[in-house]
Amino acid sequence: MKISIAMVEDDERVRRSMARAIEASGRMQLVYQTDQAGQALLWMHDYMSQPPHVWLVDLGLPDGNGLDVIKAASHHCPDSQIMVVSMFGDEAKVLDSIAAGATGYLLKGQGDEDLIEHIDDMLDGGSPISPMIARQLLLRMKASRSFVRATDGATGQSPPPLTEREQMVLQLIARGYSYDEVATEAALSPNTVRHHIKNIYSKLSVHSKNEAIFEATRRGWIRMD
Repeated sequence: MKISIAMVEDDERVRRSMARAIEASGRMQLVYQTDQAGQALLWMHDYMSQPPHVWLVDLGLPDGNGLDVIKAASHHCPDSQIMVVSMFGDEAKVLDSIAAGATGYLLKGQGDEDLIEHIDDMLDGGSPISPMIARQLLLRMKASRSFVRATDGATGQSPPPLTEREQMVLQLIARGYSYDEVATEAALSPNTVRHHIKNIYSKLSVHSKNEAIFEATRRGWIRMD
């Protein structure tokens, strides 16, 4: 069964680009698209036969706020994953989107291949965030030391170290390799790479590749060459 995707995006160029990427993946299917928040809410309430696996939602819509769509999708489609794709990258909008139910946040302008990889990452349990936004959030967490407390725990115990293979996978990811490129370089299947990534997230108590890279680097487990 293909991964079903609903898209709420008012920029026609962006909408067409994402639709092409979804179709080209061969594993995903665009089951609904609109440029209006109201139409998305109407479809969700009255016409949706079954919830999509993924929602791609813009925030700035001509008839309303994408946050309303995110809140409704989070309520009516609790098993769906919600990805914001927006030109707005300020911290307030990111945090509001996460509070509303989004599990990923991408800035517009990323490549089509990146979009598909980020959707896969989100469905595998990650929370993909554009690097610029992730850096803002990480700097804020680093300043308050809440990130260190969250990963070390109240007892001060460190998480279990990464295995040699997990370190290799994360090192390649840190160098900008895609999952498929990591699989080729490490002679692994893409599914095995995703399995390693999920284990890394669990060990480091993080939810995205950027957080994993930050924390593993801080601990000296990988190098940023």
